[in-house]
Amino acid sequence: MRRRQFLQSAASVPVVTAPLAGCAAPTTSNPTPLSDPDEGEIRGGPALVYSRDDDRLVEFRVDPFEDADDESDSDVAAFDVYARRGERVTFDSVRYAFTTSSPGMHPVVYVRRHTVGFPPFTFAESGQRNATVVLVDEFDEFEFSQLPMHFLLYDDELPTELTVAARIVVTERDGGRRYVAEPTVTVELTES
Repeated sequence: MRRRQFLQSAASVPVVTAPLAGCAAPTTSNPTPLSDPDEGEIRGGPALVYSRDDDRLVEFRVDPFEDADDESDSDVAAFDVYARRGERVTFDSVRYAFTTSSPGMHPVVYVRRHTVGFPPFTFAESGQRNATVVLVDEFDEFEFSQLPMHFLLYDDELPTELTVAARIVVTERDGGRRYVAEPTVTVELTES
């Protein structure tokens, strides 16, 4: 039986943007970019942590796994993507874009929800033929501190690499500043 597993690429470098010049006003329509993430941990695994003034605002992790005990998963690759917010902010929107190493290959990604009462999500257009985008932008009725999402990628569409690019926007609870973290993690797919 051919199985696939995910390995975190050693060459993966989180891609973040530098703060925009002149973004000093407490309330802005454009979120203030967060950069230079620290290393942290979510659910026992490595994560990127975005902070400002020693306050953790956004944490992000991609957790690829293989469930060898479940024969029904032999034709899919499974992975979790975690976003966690800090205490003084709320989620505004979360966007995940999945792209492949092949420009002509479109990843077939499915979502399995983790909890009852999960905020609604949509698949959105990205303008790229080789991208699948998932958008969560209705957090009004939800007070989530974490947003774990479980994804399935079908084996017959599996490329050699899959990139998960996130855009996580949070807003200060007092209605003040908005922040955005834009981590990108590339996962290498290898046969076992």
